[in-house]
Amino acid sequence: MIPGFGGSEGFRSRAVQKLVRKVLRPIAARGSKAQPPLPSGRRMLLLHLDGIGYDQLVEAIGRGYAPNVKQLLDGGRYQLSHCRAGAPTSTPAFQAGLLYGCAADIPGYTWYDKRRRTAVRMDDARDARLIEADLASRGSPLLTGGSVYCSIFSGGARSRRWALSGIYDDLTPGDFGWDGTVPVPSLARDLLAAALVHTATAGRISGALLLDIASGMVETARWARAVGSFQHEPQFLFHRVLTECLFAEFAANSTVIDVARGTPIVYACFIGYDEYAHRRGPDGRMALLKLFELDRALGRILAAVDAVPELGYEIYLFSDHGQAKTRPAEQIVGESLAEFLFADTPGPGERTGPVAFGGAGGGDAASYAAQARWMRALSRSLPGPLGKLALGWARHLAKYLDAAQPDSVRADGPLLVVPAGDIAHVYSTETKEPCTEAQLRARHPGLLERCAHSSLAGVVLVRGDRGPVALRGARRFELSTAHDSAQVSRIIGHPLAAAYCRDLLSLRSSGDAILLGAAAPGGETIAYPWEFGSHGGLAPDELETFVVHPSTLGPSAFAQVRRPSDLHSFFSARAAGATALRRALAH
Repeated sequence: MIPGFGGSEGFRSRAVQKLVRKVLRPIAARGSKAQPPLPSGRRMLLLHLDGIGYDQLVEAIGRGYAPNVKQLLDGGRYQLSHCRAGAPTSTPAFQAGLLYGCAADIPGYTWYDKRRRTAVRMDDARDARLIEADLASRGSPLLTGGSVYCSIFSGGARSRRWALSGIYDDLTPGDFGWDGTVPVPSLARDLLAAALVHTATAGRISGALLLDIASGMVETARWARAVGSFQHEPQFLFHRVLTECLFAEFAANSTVIDVARGTPIVYACFIGYDEYAHRRGPDGRMALLKLFELDRALGRILAAVDAVPELGYEIYLFSDHGQAKTRPAEQIVGESLAEFLFADTPGPGERTGPVAFGGAGGGDAASYAAQARWMRALSRSLPGPLGKLALGWARHLAKYLDAAQPDSVRADGPLLVVPAGDIAHVYSTETKEPCTEAQLRARHPGLLERCAHSSLAGVVLVRGDRGPVALRGARRFELSTAHDSAQVSRIIGHPLAAAYCRDLLSLRSSGDAILLGAAAPGGETIAYPWEFGSHGGLAPDELETFVVHPSTLGPSAFAQVRRPSDLHSFFSARAAGATALRRALAH
């Protein structure tokens, strides 16, 4: 339990208010970057807390981990409403819909492009830029004339330097605030405002950097000892330093500058909680402490808005998806999903091996799967460090079966898998276009039976000859019928689950078979990678999100939101004016 902290009357908030009202606003208002409001006369801050579901936020508020959000709600001018994430429950899919308002062929954070025979990753700036080029050609950018921070896509913001899709663009003087076409006094005010705030940013980062690294190393060692694995820990240590020391501070302080300038629309994504929830669980203390840090950063933004009420900023705080508490598949079956599905040799507790890969023709992938399974068996018979070494090598070999690995790593085989949270995409590499159920059964005998009867899969989705199909054990559900759709929604546990299953199967880049994680023995959802908090699938905790919004919009203002593009319609209408807003809410 963390005692109450922050709020508009806290010492930190009062200091920020004075800085903005007495110093930053007088300087920035006469700079060249000062801007008029949106056509509707409003200004909007779109603040994105990555990976926090509705129930997770409510619990965090109740336990004192989000005091500034609580203060915002307690003041009466803002309220909390339910929202839905859409499918897949993944950040790039959400940002594509939010920022461009059009459907995107994004089945997750990583996937396999069968036509190009290459992995696509949304932490790769080149891939992000290619996807955004397609979105921009078909959609309507939301952030025209505005700013973006720590996003995958830029949404048409004035500068995409601070979005992943533009991070490798050639540096220009404008990236540092220089514009030779404006009068020198105005330019000097712009640079001074940025320097005042980002000097504080640099100070906070440098002061916390060594402490974060040291504390992170200690906590990593404790966690690895508790779960018996160092999987992903070096990468996580690097990411936690970035999220704690760099991204959140930069996004918050840059937004404060934009508020002082009157920037009409600002989108800032705060990513730290999501990373912690993956590795420590969504209700783990480390994840909640990270949320507390993000709440403090949000407090500075809220204080800045309070300092300039004449600018009329509306605040919208929301999430892209929630997190399901998960248990890694490896802890349940003793091996990775790919080994479990593809190896010809018997697994732990099996008398005979599966027929799926033998019937598919094998290839290098079959060899790697068999080697990985053999090394795991060897690790159980070797003592101490030797067993750990063998297990580590088995996990390394299993990576060759992951279609999201680089071309130099990925094995060549007729079947590959992308484990992506509590969802996994299984690809047949023998065709460039998505396979139908009949084609899968003909090309890869036994695959669908093994998936559907696996303890790891709650539901398996395939493209039937007459429409989308869900498989569960020996049962088959035609998702084009109301009765079967209702059954699948009941099994998954969310009223819109069947609709979201159809959405997943409509994406060309989704797997030929899509596995949704089953319930683990302890009540958690099964995650296919080594994760203790996951998203990407359709667990209710992932689908139910929130929006904190002005109370004038009324209760349940976002109850009709089904997909991220619905949020784009709302914010576009809010920017355009009252008539467009009424149409968006009615829709």
